[in-house]
Amino acid sequence: MKKVGVIISSASLARKLVWLSVTLMLVLSACDGDQKQESKSNQESQNEDEQKTISIGLDPYDYATVPAYLSKEILEQVGYEVEIEEGQVGILYEALSNEGIDAFIDIWSPNLHSSYLKKYKNDFEVAGTLYSEMPLGVAVPTYMEDVNAIPDLKKYQDKFDGQVYAIDPGSGMAQTTKKMVEAYNMQDFEIKNSSTAAMLAQAESTMADKGGVVFNAWRPHPMFTRLDIKFLDDPKNVWKLDDVQIGVTDDLKEQSPTAYTLFSNMKLTLDMVEKWQIGLSEEKEPEELAKAWVKNHQDKVDKWLEK
Repeated sequence: MKKVGVIISSASLARKLVWLSVTLMLVLSACDGDQKQESKSNQESQNEDEQKTISIGLDPYDYATVPAYLSKEILEQVGYEVEIEEGQVGILYEALSNEGIDAFIDIWSPNLHSSYLKKYKNDFEVAGTLYSEMPLGVAVPTYMEDVNAIPDLKKYQDKFDGQVYAIDPGSGMAQTTKKMVEAYNMQDFEIKNSSTAAMLAQAESTMADKGGVVFNAWRPHPMFTRLDIKFLDDPKNVWKLDDVQIGVTDDLKEQSPTAYTLFSNMKLTLDMVEKWQIGLSEEKEPEELAKAWVKNHQDKVDKWLEK
């Protein structure tokens, strides 16, 4: 009987251990579920508290419509209200520093916008980089076989009627064009400033007659698709390579974390932007182009949003 008693006690103990194990598993599972629910609730609460009305600064260059309107389309899909504020570069830097806008998507650093960065760099945060080492400088038609570097411009000055065509005088490229003229002792050249469209119209008109013309050039821009042109070598490195970045207000990360995440992760390619620009030249609206791109690249958008 003692042996039976021992056996019964062992069986009872085993059942108790099993019951305790099951109970412990259920408790742990419930705790884990509570933690997940709490995390989900916290996230939902954070999303509810998120400021979902923001403004994005857009300067007057068609390539800049790509990140501006893509951001607008993507953020509106997740419940934001987005306003595009258009203005000249200097005005947008000032607006960003004064929190008149929440983001500026066309910061060329460290060279092209150096004067603005020197003045405003402590007043905003760089959230992300759209492109790296952007090519820019001055270009001539490829049929000008003897002109391959900037020093050649002075040598063949008569072919250019002593003129260099540049974009609007408030731009970083116009300022660098002045530096180029000084660095290469081209004081006899006159800088002719105008809008990008007017500058390219002048180039196309001159090239139609096989004349000589030198003008500001950069990528991304469809000018290299539409025109048979080449960059000039720059032995003095006046036209330095830049990154194009997104600047945001210092408090955007806390107030609008979804927007900040997008701006931190968004990356663009030259080919993609130049295709977009061709669409604009065909009179397609940027909103239309943005909707089509997002629809066809939802996986990439989800990565940008860290979904």
